[in-house]
Amino acid sequence: MQWIFRFLLQHRTITTLAITVMLSLWMINAPRPMQLSVARALTFTVFYPFQLVLLQANRVRNIFAENKRLTRQVTALTTEVMGLREAARENVRLHELVNFESTFPYALVPARVVGRDPAYPCRSIVVTGGTDKKLQAYMPIVNVSGVVGRTIAVFSHLSLVQLVTDPSSRISVMIARGRVVGIFETENGRDFFMRCRTHADVAPGDTVVTSGLGGIYPPGLLLGRVAQITDRNDPLFKKVFIKPAVDFDYLEDVCALRLAPQWASFRQELDSLGRKP
Repeated sequence: MQWIFRFLLQHRTITTLAITVMLSLWMINAPRPMQLSVARALTFTVFYPFQLVLLQANRVRNIFAENKRLTRQVTALTTEVMGLREAARENVRLHELVNFESTFPYALVPARVVGRDPAYPCRSIVVTGGTDKKLQAYMPIVNVSGVVGRTIAVFSHLSLVQLVTDPSSRISVMIARGRVVGIFETENGRDFFMRCRTHADVAPGDTVVTSGLGGIYPPGLLLGRVAQITDRNDPLFKKVFIKPAVDFDYLEDVCALRLAPQWASFRQELDSLGRKP
């Protein structure tokens, strides 16, 4: 009996071909009902597992294709929603800017922040607009919240702005309620203060505005509010800490005041006096 199995294994190709030929001849000569019964039996026993595997593979392929399509659709919709949200925020900013420009007493040139000083705190920014918009050096830069800084270099289409957070920046300011004048300054770009006489009428919450002195900023521009007052046993002066009205970490849209520095007109006046005989 074993030699039969060994023979079949050794000659399995010929054996398989012979069995297939005999079954085919038998199927050809068998009655029609017998052929249908054998075909049905082969379909449900031999071919059905293969059909099931092919159907499942096709189903998995369709699922992966649908998943990729839905992923692309979700990505596109997410991008569209983010764009719409950004457009809505920009619309709000521009609406505020338009209202600000319509109520502001000076001619304004809108500009967009396109560059920032990488240091922290930020000391300078780059904005759109330069000589193409008739900007000059030392023009005040503001936004809807208050004073931002001043232009220090103007190019064809861009301008470099020195922020009030720069320790080298100095602004003549005034306490709006008590008309106390001082210099708005900072030593680290985060803490802002002014010094005034110990007897000066200053209180927390007082509004701080530009005084109009110094030749750059016109009077009445908002700088911030008094946050804290310290004297440190100084009999002559006290230090008034100020919270700026502008959030310098989120500067996007600003405006340049189309005002030439006052000393330019003074210089022209002095030059004209010098030329007189």
